[in-house]
Amino acid sequence: MNVSFYPISRVVTIFSCLLALAGMQIARSQGETVPPARPNIPGKIFRITEFGAKAEPTRNNAAAIQQAIDTAVARGGGCVVIPAGKFMSGPIQLQSRIELHLEAGSTLLMSPNFDDFPVQNQRRQNFISAKDASDLRISGPGTIDGQGAAWWKAFRLEKNSGSAGARRPQLIYLEHCQRIELVGFSTLNPPNTHCSLPGSKDLTIEQVTLTAPGDSPNTDAINLSSVQNVVISHCHISTGDDNIVLLGSGNNDPAAPGVKNVLIHDCQLGVGHGLSIGSFTSAGVQNVRAENLTFDGTTSGLRMKAWRDRGGLVKNITYRNITMQNVRYPIFLSSYYPRLPKGPADDLPANGQNKVPEWRDISMEDVTISHARYAAIIWGLPDRLIENLTLKNVKASADLGAVVFHAQATFENVEIVPANGPALQTDDARVKGMEGTPFQGDFRP
Repeated sequence: MNVSFYPISRVVTIFSCLLALAGMQIARSQGETVPPARPNIPGKIFRITEFGAKAEPTRNNAAAIQQAIDTAVARGGGCVVIPAGKFMSGPIQLQSRIELHLEAGSTLLMSPNFDDFPVQNQRRQNFISAKDASDLRISGPGTIDGQGAAWWKAFRLEKNSGSAGARRPQLIYLEHCQRIELVGFSTLNPPNTHCSLPGSKDLTIEQVTLTAPGDSPNTDAINLSSVQNVVISHCHISTGDDNIVLLGSGNNDPAAPGVKNVLIHDCQLGVGHGLSIGSFTSAGVQNVRAENLTFDGTTSGLRMKAWRDRGGLVKNITYRNITMQNVRYPIFLSSYYPRLPKGPADDLPANGQNKVPEWRDISMEDVTISHARYAAIIWGLPDRLIENLTLKNVKASADLGAVVFHAQATFENVEIVPANGPALQTDDARVKGMEGTPFQGDFRP
């Protein structure tokens, strides 16, 4: 079998990455904010067809694809290429210094055979996975199709019968990895989450398109649990759960938050549950910036949620230049999850739980909202108010106005035009810059 090499332009790119990494280390020592480190992957190419893979509808190519990956690893790393055509496969495992590249016209189909994904500890094996690896890239412009409809049907049947089966496979699962790029490809209809990267750092996700029906269960698009140094840009996401979610469980150590240094920009979000922080925030979330985003038809837009059994410190969160239309809850920040009390006077019992949500230093600027249910729901705890929340240059039209409960907030140049009721209702809240009406007990989510 032949092993070919990338053209000189690729070599130049790799050399540039090495120079960038050196510069980033200097910048870090000077305390500057720098982009994530990029992967360093050799230029050798390994085409799966050279290892026996064939574009046949019923052929499971997992062994051939894995052989291509393993051969590349043995030779120091390289790019494993999925050529044009439809290639069905069971689980495959990536390793360090590997790129999985889907050429134009290629589709990597996840096997529809449940038995191809064995169960261990009540979890099915994931489709594309890696653990404790470094320097990984999955690139396009091809497609990864999870063929999830049968999995969703089985899940709904189990749920309706009251039984609990093994967790469905996730499409891409990269655990405790570093220097990762996901770029250019599309994913369709995963059985479970599209992309999950728990415990990973130095992540670049750009120009990916992640799609599933709005009613597909648990199909989070980008699930980032306990991650550091992340850039997500120019992505198109419509799915059945969180479009993007940041979360993490663990000890609430403000000096070492589980999630930190995340930039999300220039993305379009369609159906789904929005850009979420939580519900698990006990490990802490700090230094997140989201800007130049559009939402259309999502259930929620800027969504932050936790509860006393999973909360932690969330601070230094900035949203800027956000446009939302047909979003039911465009601004949703709540210390109650999964359900709200009937009103701000009806606190839910803690039952001994002590992981209290803390929300501080959150800014929302240059936000336009149209055709919403509530302009904003901002709801802290009676014993732990939301602190230093700022809304600036916000214009919202909605069925109902904003509610601010158990919070300290500043509204600057905020215009809320509700079809019904007051523009702002408050309870146990200090809102500077906008006159509110005391809450009268008419909360209708």
